[in-house]
Amino acid sequence: MKNRLLKYIPAILTLVFLLLAVSTEYYFRQNDRLANVDNHARQVLERKEQLLKNDLGELQTAIAQKDGVLQKYDSFSEFEKDLKKDGFVLVAYKQDSLLFWSDNSFLIPEKSFLEEENSLVVRLDDGFYFMQKQKVDSIDLYGFLLLKKIYPYQNKFLKNHFGPDFFIPDSFDISLHPNVGASVSNSDGKFLFSLSDDNAGMGSRRGQKGVGLLYLLAILSGLVFFSILLRQLKYLKLGLSAFLVWGAGLVLLRYFMLLWGFPAVFSKFEIFSPVLFASSFFFPSLGDFVINSFFLFVFVYTYSRFLVSNQFFKPKSSYQVAGWIYVHLILFYLLYFTIEDLFESLVFDSSFSLQMFVFQDNGIYVFIGFAILIFLFYALGQIANLLGQIVRDYWNLKTYLLAVIPVSIVLSLIFYYFNPVKPDAVTLGFPILMVFVLGLINYQKDKGGRYSLYVALLLGVSIFVTNRINSFSSQKEKQDRQVVAMNLSTEYDPTSEFFLMEIQEKLDQDSILKDLCKQPFRNEPEIADYIQNKYFTGFWEQYHLQVTICSNIDDLNIEPDNQIRNCFEFFEEMIVTTGEPIPNSNFYYLNEFDGMVSYLGVISNPSFASDEVKIYLRLDSKFGNEGLGYPDLLLDEKVDLRPVSHEYSYGKYQNGKLIASSGKFNYFMSNAGFGESSADFFRKQIDGYDHLVYKFGNNAVVVSCPSVSWYDRGITIPYVFVLFYVFGFCIWMLEKVSSKFIINLSFKYRIQYSIIGLLMLFFLLLGGGTVYYNINQANEANSRSLQEKLLLVKREVIRVLSGDSSQKSEVLTDQLRQLSNLIFADIHLYDLSGKLIATSRPEIFEKKLQGKRMNFAAYDQLFFNERTHFIHKEQIGKMSYLSAYESLVDENNETIAFVNLPYFLKSKELEKEMFNLILAGVNLHVLMILLAIFLSVIISNKITYPLRLIQSRLKATRFGSYGEQIEYTKNDEIGSLVKEYNQMLIELEESASRLAKSERESAWREMAKQIAHEIKNPLTPMKLSIQFLQKRFEDKTPNWEEHFNRVSKTLIEQINALSSIATAFSNFAKMPAAKNENLNLVEILEHTVDLFKNDDFDLKLDLNSIENASVFVDKEQFVRVFVNLINNAIQSIPEESLAQVVIELEDINSDYQVSVIDNGSGINPEIKEKLFSPNFTTKSSGMGLGLSIVKNIVENANGSIWVESERHIGSCFIVRIPKRKEI
Repeated sequence: MKNRLLKYIPAILTLVFLLLAVSTEYYFRQNDRLANVDNHARQVLERKEQLLKNDLGELQTAIAQKDGVLQKYDSFSEFEKDLKKDGFVLVAYKQDSLLFWSDNSFLIPEKSFLEEENSLVVRLDDGFYFMQKQKVDSIDLYGFLLLKKIYPYQNKFLKNHFGPDFFIPDSFDISLHPNVGASVSNSDGKFLFSLSDDNAGMGSRRGQKGVGLLYLLAILSGLVFFSILLRQLKYLKLGLSAFLVWGAGLVLLRYFMLLWGFPAVFSKFEIFSPVLFASSFFFPSLGDFVINSFFLFVFVYTYSRFLVSNQFFKPKSSYQVAGWIYVHLILFYLLYFTIEDLFESLVFDSSFSLQMFVFQDNGIYVFIGFAILIFLFYALGQIANLLGQIVRDYWNLKTYLLAVIPVSIVLSLIFYYFNPVKPDAVTLGFPILMVFVLGLINYQKDKGGRYSLYVALLLGVSIFVTNRINSFSSQKEKQDRQVVAMNLSTEYDPTSEFFLMEIQEKLDQDSILKDLCKQPFRNEPEIADYIQNKYFTGFWEQYHLQVTICSNIDDLNIEPDNQIRNCFEFFEEMIVTTGEPIPNSNFYYLNEFDGMVSYLGVISNPSFASDEVKIYLRLDSKFGNEGLGYPDLLLDEKVDLRPVSHEYSYGKYQNGKLIASSGKFNYFMSNAGFGESSADFFRKQIDGYDHLVYKFGNNAVVVSCPSVSWYDRGITIPYVFVLFYVFGFCIWMLEKVSSKFIINLSFKYRIQYSIIGLLMLFFLLLGGGTVYYNINQANEANSRSLQEKLLLVKREVIRVLSGDSSQKSEVLTDQLRQLSNLIFADIHLYDLSGKLIATSRPEIFEKKLQGKRMNFAAYDQLFFNERTHFIHKEQIGKMSYLSAYESLVDENNETIAFVNLPYFLKSKELEKEMFNLILAGVNLHVLMILLAIFLSVIISNKITYPLRLIQSRLKATRFGSYGEQIEYTKNDEIGSLVKEYNQMLIELEESASRLAKSERESAWREMAKQIAHEIKNPLTPMKLSIQFLQKRFEDKTPNWEEHFNRVSKTLIEQINALSSIATAFSNFAKMPAAKNENLNLVEILEHTVDLFKNDDFDLKLDLNSIENASVFVDKEQFVRVFVNLINNAIQSIPEESLAQVVIELEDINSDYQVSVIDNGSGINPEIKEKLFSPNFTTKSSGMGLGLSIVKNIVENANGSIWVESERHIGSCFIVRIPKRKEI
């Protein structure tokens, strides 16, 4: 009863999880509604308003204690972290001078604005803030609580969001007008702001993870419930039909889940985004891929377990066995090649690489990809394993291999022939290897041998999976490189084009430029300088800008040929022949393929005195600067970036001559060094690089990347193996867990898992320490690199600061830009008050991503604590980066400024460097774990070999046969055990000899007593009858003859009884030798039933559709067995009851089981154990030898017999006979 209830637990859990998920999702949806959001926002504001007031009080106290100067504020760093955690920004002014600011990313408003602003909620340049004011003497304190952060554009680092603890969906908008949406007021009822939302659905991140997890648990529990339910079906046809229905149901379930987008919360997770993976309707995302592969695994696993455990799945002939085998072999190959296609799709259609040596941002999703492969290949393994489990009871290993392997080869060749993309030998050979090894595992009797084969199979699968990953990744990389080569052949930059569209908008609204263009030729130098300094600085330093102002009658001298061309005609021809318009602008991309990225802009300003005047802007990338890079922080996510990977080098050739190159590879001056080919694309291996050459016309582009080493190709193997091994171990644990959740492990496996566990723990600790050490070393190296860059910048900046002050600002800005390009790091310069003086990256401040004040923690260390330098981590949006500060001193050793290097331009390179260091340590320790697994198998086998030898010898020890002594020379604990075992054999043989002699004597005495007792029983009536006859004879009784006949009959009956007794004891003492032969047990049972067909009782034979039950027995003896059992059954039924006897034949694994069931009175538990003992009987007559002889016959046939009985219900005698072994 308890076990029946257990199977419904998953169903109950499914309903519970589903109800919790739906109710939780509904709860958060309701809370995300305006009516609930504004109440929550009001409560958070009331709480934080008091906290902000307290923090302002702390700041006021600190300033007051320092006489109005914030000096050596020891707890500032902690204070700053607490403020950011709560979303607070504190600002302090002393008179009109900024004294304190807690966050340099905050755009500090002018003091005049803050003094005039009386609203509690203000809209500043970077968002909405709740503001508090305090004034103490000459100190003005301002506290700001972030309501919503707003950026000028969005990308992966910059996302508009509400302040901490508000939990308001990012889709909600804030308005300072009371009539828009839901109003939020303070505790006094004063209006603060309004909230509105134009988007429906769950926008808040609150509860999304919990709801998603509940839905996943509901799906998992539902699958487990149906798996348990289907595995318990008894009838084969019903079970197969149920599996067809379940499989179709799973497909339909996934179809409607995808069609209706259920659960909707899944779409909020990145794993369900098509950015990571997208292939088809059923595989629109990586998350859906995981669910589909898990569904497939559960279905296949349940199906295989059902067939293995189902008692009715027993083929009745060799043809049926072969039929089942080949049907499942075809299914195996169909599944294999489906998995092969899914594998290829996983690699080709994903934005990440499964190769462990490749650096990537989405590293966590690599292991999700591995999880998909684990589900798919374990599903495949279940089918292959099922092949061996079906036939191991019918065919020997040789027959299995001869029947399966040739067909597998044929199926592989058929796939090869009909596949348009010819697979390689590895792809064709892997399924054959899997079928072969799993067949060996199923026929392996030794557990240690099975485990070793299983580990070897996992290693083979890991090598195959890694080979496929490398092969598919190589093909994908080749395709990607072809795209890169074609993009390089067009020489355009998406980032530049995005900024040109922005510049066009500004040019159209530039009033200063309009004024200058009223007299274009007179103001030509001013116009050129204005356009250069206003629009083409910073990012545009990697381009040469040429400004040309001309009319329709002006001519140009075109170098180097000194041609005279009309200005308008020259540029119009340029646009027509090589120009491609950039949308929403008057700029054109020039496809000239000269090694440079070139653009042409045309300004037809309405302020021109004549329409016949235009300004032409020609932009040409500086040689070697193509693809220099631009921080992702400054780019809108809408920009269609197609960057060249940092792993790639490339060279451009025009008419065979090198015109441009980039990267680490040293290119030839002529493309002849790469050889010749008639194909547009061809590859070449030179100097440890793999080169892809793309030829078009007289030009060529060569894209190169380092050749992949064997180490890089193979490093994925241990990761895959460990993951496959751990998953297999988990499956084994789930299968072996008993009802009491106790797993019985042998001594050998306890050694193995102990070694593996300890080594894994050791390597994890050592690996963690190594990773920690590497990270610290990398951070120190980066800090040293920053300090070296700071020293270089420091010298140059001091030189400029010491020069002519009239041009100091312009020269300083130019110098910072040059230094920035030299050291690949941005440079900011601050004065002694912490205010920005100059920067090499003005876009950071122009786009209002950061305030024009240096980080106050650094200012505190350099200015107040008088440190020479300071390095720490800063953050803009979600982007963290190292930031180094240095004090600049003049010849008088006086601090004159502070220089800052925010090192986010090379943040990806730093991440990659860190990744490579960590990966190197992890790779080493994963290899050690892999080695530990193999060593544990070898060591445990070595240690336990003597124990297994003792086990086998003890197992072979029988009465009269005691095996051989074990030779073991080592003097250790096992040696002592072997000595005791050998001594035990000697003593056991002696004891057995004495015991056998004693038992023989005791048996003969007991037999003599029994024979004497049985003979006395008929002798007594014989003696009395003769005495009675003698008396009648002496008395001359008239009817003496009648008495004589009666006594004679009695004597004959008793003599017959004595003869029966003698025959019974003779049969028991010496059973005739069994004449075993190959027989059909069905025929024996039918013959036995025919013997009783004329008897007056109900006898039924249930063969359970078994037509052929081949056994190796003596027919006469087993007919005698079943006749005896049927007679006992009939005699056990009371006379007043209708006798019913059922004989049932069942197929149990490697045995046939015959049950003789009656509806008698049952057997007392006290006498059940004595039933098969000689001389024991429950009848009033008989010697009690029948069941003893039956047991002897059954055991001589290597079978077994036992009885199950329940009082007043009936008894069941069970005979189990081994099947005939087919050759």
